[in-house]
Amino acid sequence: METLKTAVIGIGQMGQHHARIYSDIRNSELVGIADIDIEKARILTKKYGGTAYENYSEMLIRERPDAVSLAVPTSLHSKIGTEVLRYSNLLVEKPISDTIEGAEKLIEVARNNEKSLMIGHIERFNPIIQYFREWVEKNGCKYLAFNIVRIGLPNPRAGINTGVILDLGIHDIDMVRYLTEEEVTEVDAKAMGFFENTKNEDHAQIWLKLRDVSASIVANWISPVKIREMYVTLDKAFVKIDYLSQSMDVSMRNHGDFDDRLIGYPTKHISLRYREPLRIELEDFIKSIISGLRPSVSGEDALESMKIALKAEKIARRD
Repeated sequence: METLKTAVIGIGQMGQHHARIYSDIRNSELVGIADIDIEKARILTKKYGGTAYENYSEMLIRERPDAVSLAVPTSLHSKIGTEVLRYSNLLVEKPISDTIEGAEKLIEVARNNEKSLMIGHIERFNPIIQYFREWVEKNGCKYLAFNIVRIGLPNPRAGINTGVILDLGIHDIDMVRYLTEEEVTEVDAKAMGFFENTKNEDHAQIWLKLRDVSASIVANWISPVKIREMYVTLDKAFVKIDYLSQSMDVSMRNHGDFDDRLIGYPTKHISLRYREPLRIELEDFIKSIISGLRPSVSGEDALESMKIALKAEKIARRD
């Protein structure tokens, strides 16, 4: 397979990991890192290779990368992303944008320039999610309900550009859509602020109704304990998934109905060998470009999850 020239714009909490992985994976040659903090960019290029740039436009013109990761504040996704797509295929860290108009612009520019646009919904690439999805299909289970918890301390930019719904809650909105392959028909949400220096919500509860499934999501960045867990009620089982340990606990029913609901069910623990979801995601991005296949998380798909998150945000703020 051919080797692609790769680059990263924005080296905050996530971007620096994109640079690390691009420097290490097959079919990738890291040629550039762009950030307004040029000294930080230089430190990373010394470590991982490529050339440091303060101006991302200069990097695009000089390096002509085949694939770029965009890991800047969400409010800049559309502005910078539309420029990148004139030169290169693009992976945008989720969410695709902070506005529907911005997301649609990215999708349109990618289409017009015949470039691949992938959105970094990283949990889709978590090995335990892939394992669980296959397990559900293999056992012929039907989804009934989701209860999801995503809490922990904030990153330095938390609440400055987006609230917790668009930053964290969208992960699990997307996950419910991805696993069930159903679209959301009803949305409700409650939220509250906590930090004095932000105008956005720091804690939220989101309720979703799909055709045959309901989901409850709790997201906050005010908890001192980091938890990423999903509880799934199926017609034949109850499953607890831990995103962080890449493990799941399965309690199987003896029958398909609820007549045995008072009987204790034996629980089986399944733990996978850890694999970094971001590495899997970037390998998938590069593979999709080389093969010419549609990216695993397209702009159109990510836009649907973003619309739901924005609707939840609007409902929560209205209350």
